[in-house]
Amino acid sequence: MRKKVIFIFLLNSLLINANAQGIGVKGGFSLADDLYKLYITKMPTDYIAGLTAGISAEIPLAESIYLNPNLLFIKKGTHVEITGAERRIRIRYLEFPIDVMYKYDFVTWKLFAEAGPYLGIGLSARIKEQDNKEKIKFGSEADRFKRFDYGIGFGAGIEINKIQVGLNFGLGFPDISNNESEVLRNRVYTLTVVYSLNDLF
Repeated sequence: MRKKVIFIFLLNSLLINANAQGIGVKGGFSLADDLYKLYITKMPTDYIAGLTAGISAEIPLAESIYLNPNLLFIKKGTHVEITGAERRIRIRYLEFPIDVMYKYDFVTWKLFAEAGPYLGIGLSARIKEQDNKEKIKFGSEADRFKRFDYGIGFGAGIEINKIQVGLNFGLGFPDISNNESEVLRNRVYTLTVVYSLNDLF
């Protein structure tokens, strides 16, 4: 119930603030490769692929400068090998990035760059080690993950008519693990397409 209330609040805020410029649907792929340390040793990791989807808005701030809030579902995590055993960590988030976007107009198309903070709310988490799968809960106990993630994102892309294609990188600040023997910080690349729905509003 609590997660539903937060989702409705964020969605309502995004839709209200988007009326000055418009809103679009956003979707694409994610490649997550979290920072993982066992005690003080940084472990080699590999990517976890996933999908991302949601809505994106643009609110003009000045000429060529926009506020770009998003509401997205995204998968993060990593693939790490510990003492010969492969471990895949998958965490799904409801994420609310708020970027400042700059656009440079080339007449028939636009180049844009963006950066800003994000807040992520954990929805579900699983760890697969060999053939064993375990659902991880959120909380403050040592065997649980912290629900909230936050950090900063950077990105760039092109815009042609109603379509934007962008490449972004998200850098998580907190250690989301409560286990004192490990450190887990989110890192994720996304390749997304936004389709403007301005004509519908």
